[in-house]
Amino acid sequence: MPDENLSTFRAEVREDTGTVVITARGELDLVGAPRLLQALPSEGSAPVVLDLSHVGFMDSSGLRSLLEARQACADAGRDFAISRPSEAVTRVLELVDLLGEFTRVDPPPAS
Repeated sequence: MPDENLSTFRAEVREDTGTVVITARGELDLVGAPRLLQALPSEGSAPVVLDLSHVGFMDSSGLRSLLEARQACADAGRDFAISRPSEAVTRVLELVDLLGEFTRVDPPPAS
């Protein structure tokens, strides 16, 4: 199992005008994907926007985490959108024909 200390992924969470903005940075992979899910707010009903502009790599684990985040928000009655997917994210979403399945907000709410 990969050492979590080796992950280059982090998620920064902030609130802006009633929206939770999560900025993902680094590699959204087997180690980083759980960290994305941990960053999701556990309470409240504010919409969630996931800024993916700083993701340099994403694999199938990262893709699964995006789908799980979207479903977790739907289950909680929250809107979920992605913003500014990087080239790495766009490439994976296009490869599996899911780019159009995510609501997009560009740019994310400003701080």
